[in-house]
Amino acid sequence: MFEGWGEFYLLAGSAAAVLIGLIFVVVTLMQDRPRSAIMAGSRLYMGPVVLHVTFVLILSAAALVPHITARQFAGVAAAISLWGLVRGVNSLVGISRVPGPDRPHWSDAWCYGTIPVALFAGLAFVAWSFWTESAAAVHYVAAVITALLLITIRNEWDLVTWLAPRREPRDSE
Repeated sequence: MFEGWGEFYLLAGSAAAVLIGLIFVVVTLMQDRPRSAIMAGSRLYMGPVVLHVTFVLILSAAALVPHITARQFAGVAAAISLWGLVRGVNSLVGISRVPGPDRPHWSDAWCYGTIPVALFAGLAFVAWSFWTESAAAVHYVAAVITALLLITIRNEWDLVTWLAPRREPRDSE
């Protein structure tokens, strides 16, 4: 089913594994932040990023499983799609409810919520395509994985730049 796609999935899975490793680096940058801010930020921002790269890793690994059937892959894709949709809506609602001066940038709702929700809806279509054994399904899943990696790279960059240590402002004398 995935003949000729092995290198793509090996590359996508490796990229996802590297991005998971980057999360560990990001976590070490968080040592100066208050615990309450870390917990809220983790739930709304870091959690979805980790989940997205984990999903890419799982989809890539499933595609590399010898003799996986289209319906078995459809089951994996459907489960990930459902989980991703629920988590994406949760992030979108959570980000939109942050009040006052800590209100997130407008792009956060789009990049952590709306776009991932659209991608996981697309993954539901991919699952259906595999279930019905559409010949184009292998192309659809590659497109969703690539888009999910790209939005995750953007979101990890957003996290790293926000969490990066900054110099304390000097008091005026």
